Amino acid sequence: MFFRLSAGMMWSRPQSGNSHRESMMMSEARRQVSVTACPLERLRLICLSRGASGIMGLGRMFRVMDDDGSKALNWDEFSRGMKDAGLDLDADHLRELFDMFDKDKSGSVSLNEFLLQIRVSTRLGR
Repeated sequence: MFFRLSAGMMWSRPQSGNSHRESMMMSEARRQVSVTACPLERLRLICLSRGASGIMGLGRMFRVMDDDGSKALNWDEFSRGMKDAGLDLDADHLRELFDMFDKDKSGSVSLNEFLLQIRVSTRLGR
């Protein structure tokens, strides 16, 4: 079966219900990123705007940011990683975000601290 389309028209496969919901979630997250003041919420929205791969990729994101392989992010790794992830914050807001993640005040953010903070924030958004 062939489909003829007039010039300028594009044919796309219909989306499943889940794909449509994910697409809507991604669009809404992209819209909200620019108006959200909380740095943690902005990071969560950036992840949501990338769809399921953005949320599932958090562990991978952490490992990429962990330059020295210590399984914890120091301030330099964290600040560079957040900028690389697209979170454009000034130094004060970036430090505030680091402190939100560093629950045990060790001066570094472990993978568990990182994922728990993102997860808590994600659950609140549901």
